[in-house]
Amino acid sequence: MDLFYLSAGSSRWGTGHLLRSIELIDVLKKNGLHVSTVALVPDKTEMQQMSAFIKIYDRHVYSLSEIGTVNADGIVVDVHTDFQPEVLPWLKKQGLNVVAVDWYYDNGGVITARANLRGGPQALKYALIRKEFHDALRNRSCQGPKYDAVVVMGGGDRREYLYKIFQFFSEEPRFLKKNIVIVLGPMVKGKITELAGSSFGAISIARNPADIADIMAGAAVGITNGGTSLMEFTMLGIPTIIFTQTEEEDNFIQPFLESGCSVSGANEHGEFARQITELLENEILRKIRAEKARKLIDGHGAKRITDLIFKTFLQKESNIRGGYNESQDYKKN
Repeated sequence: MDLFYLSAGSSRWGTGHLLRSIELIDVLKKNGLHVSTVALVPDKTEMQQMSAFIKIYDRHVYSLSEIGTVNADGIVVDVHTDFQPEVLPWLKKQGLNVVAVDWYYDNGGVITARANLRGGPQALKYALIRKEFHDALRNRSCQGPKYDAVVVMGGGDRREYLYKIFQFFSEEPRFLKKNIVIVLGPMVKGKITELAGSSFGAISIARNPADIADIMAGAAVGITNGGTSLMEFTMLGIPTIIFTQTEEEDNFIQPFLESGCSVSGANEHGEFARQITELLENEILRKIRAEKARKLIDGHGAKRITDLIFKTFLQKESNIRGGYNESQDYKKN
């Protein structure tokens, strides 16, 4: 069976879709499928910035029109919802069965099946977690966290939370001796980028570190927005403080808040200080939230989506190597 896989990234959406799709593509190939992959990055300058993240894809394009007619048995698509007004007519034109990962408004019967990450706690079973994060979870020391807090904001950090958080940690005396890491993604802009590669007391600022999974796994507390990094922190069992960038993220984070593994970040200086201090000083609270996090996202989303793809395109129960079975009890890492 031949599949066509489309993913996309930009300064607005970040690289999360592109990176997490690599995990699913790898699993599909290991299960005997031929997968042709395309990375869609609408801006040429951003294409250059993302070169390290899209090299695994067979083709890199700026628009859907460059793809032409897809010659495959079906299409798997994982792009940001902002791009859906364009991608849905394109999918309809292809006339193939489509499995969509993430949230898709479909008013034309284009999508055959979907792994909707935005449908509450049950939907998060489909969360795609990269292999490096599974490895980081297994390798994490039992002696306690390496960092007090790790800050990761996806996309272009449009609300410039990264700089605000840096100012907070650098100016608040009680955190001067804490070990803080602030990670900048490739699309981040603004004042914070001038500080990349520097250290300020106990605060380190890194841009696109190769060992991002190990850094995140070493955190006592994660600070992030409502995207792929939030799902990765959660699978690692790291309690998180979330600063959302969009209304869409406001909706997405609700299961994380309701499960008790995360809290919504406070913009007011004093309240944020209380939030971070409570987590850092209360190890029992962190352990409780860690347990809730691992229950919410167990890291087996790629297996579940692979099973969904086989059921969709073969129209029968799949019997595949590593396929997901609801009755199977996975051994926890």
